[in-house]
Amino acid sequence: MTGRAKPSPLQAFEDNMADAHHLVRLAEGLTNERSRRMRRELRDRVGSALRVVERDQGELDCLESDDVFMVFLPGSWLHREDFLDHRPLLRQALVAGCAATETYLADKVMTRVGDLLTSDDAATDRMKKLPMSVGEWLYIERRYERRRRGLRERVVKPYVRENASTAPNKVGEMLSLIGVVIWTKQVDAQRASSRGDTERLLERVTQRRNKIAHQGDRQGFGRAALSIEETKVDLADLKSVVLAIEAVVT
Repeated sequence: MTGRAKPSPLQAFEDNMADAHHLVRLAEGLTNERSRRMRRELRDRVGSALRVVERDQGELDCLESDDVFMVFLPGSWLHREDFLDHRPLLRQALVAGCAATETYLADKVMTRVGDLLTSDDAATDRMKKLPMSVGEWLYIERRYERRRRGLRERVVKPYVRENASTAPNKVGEMLSLIGVVIWTKQVDAQRASSRGDTERLLERVTQRRNKIAHQGDRQGFGRAALSIEETKVDLADLKSVVLAIEAVVT
């Protein structure tokens, strides 16, 4: 039996981004639109259908949206009030979308590294400046017959994985590592967007992701607003950037 082929950077991005979209669908489908608890007659009918003993039917409650009708059984640790605010799911969707983009960027850069390590002429200026400790050099000398593979695995790969980010300066750094210059102009052109639009977009999304991850998305005395539509737009924008980078690098 043959093993599964390693997914391409774009395929891995689609798989990872699916998690973000899944969270948005949950937020959309499970946001309660019912303002009052389940009526007595409805509790009686549902309780009978679910064979809930009559003395416990008064504890039944439900969630209702355009997509689902969910019943909370007696003794449930979930309540209708738990589904009034969908922002926790949307925050994690945005974090997942940024993670998918960062992983794609690192994967895409690494697909080009091998070709650039073939000679001094092939390597980019930024790649030549990557730091390497004496310890790493000794490890490569001792463990790798193919020195270039050692450089790839012990020097370039850790650096790329650590520095890949949706922050525009980091995107530029990663792309320049594989020889892509003036990346904003090229990516803007691929996205058919105005000059500087991609950079502004990535800066805004990265700042929001950092605010979620490091500050709990706090704003003043509460949490910042975040809508389903806003999250969908941000995820779509991130995908458009990835597709543009794919076209530029390929």
